[in-house]
Amino acid sequence: MKKRDASIAAVLGAAVLFSAAACRGSAPLYYGESSIGFSAILLRARILLPEGETEDGRITMNLESEDGDERYRVAFLPGKTSLLRVEPGLYRLYPPRDLFGFPQTQVKVRVQNRTYSVPFPRELLRMESFSVKPAKAFPIGVLEARLIPMGKKEKPKVVLRLDHGVAVRRALVQDVISKMMDPKTPQTLRDSAITWTRALEQALVKIQGEEERAPSYKPSP
Repeated sequence: MKKRDASIAAVLGAAVLFSAAACRGSAPLYYGESSIGFSAILLRARILLPEGETEDGRITMNLESEDGDERYRVAFLPGKTSLLRVEPGLYRLYPPRDLFGFPQTQVKVRVQNRTYSVPFPRELLRMESFSVKPAKAFPIGVLEARLIPMGKKEKPKVVLRLDHGVAVRRALVQDVISKMMDPKTPQTLRDSAITWTRALEQALVKIQGEEERAPSYKPSP
């Protein structure tokens, strides 16, 4: 009887964990291979300290579809571009959610051996949704965390912003292309990246078009 009770408890525990993960958001497949019906997003973090940039850190927030069918918990990592395989849809960046699925007001920013709680940027709430189309690669941008020194007894202030300019998004695509050609990249990542070659090339062409449409005049001083 005790064994049966233990088995039931284990099943219920697994169900609770699965439900909690679904409420918070699932992890998109990191460098998942291209296949019919999937899309890719490209992103990276930039963490700036008073003494310079560091690659030791992590910023996590949600990527959610407008229809509510898809909810991903996305990690922005400094120093390297991530290609994440997702379902196609109309998406926007969203605050992280707790175990019950409620959006949080704070974003956790881990820098070296410290974690900071930062208000979710209003600019991200105001951003228009972006369309991630089937078999396409969409570069979102670079999420930047800048640490600003405060008083001696206070933690530094952390300011978050999304850099999604044309040059930044082009660099993300080029970074993935370079990675799939680099022999130092693990073979599994290289093989997965290569399956997105056509999508990456199309993304570069689209970004080139955006550059050509930019105004050619210089602003007055």
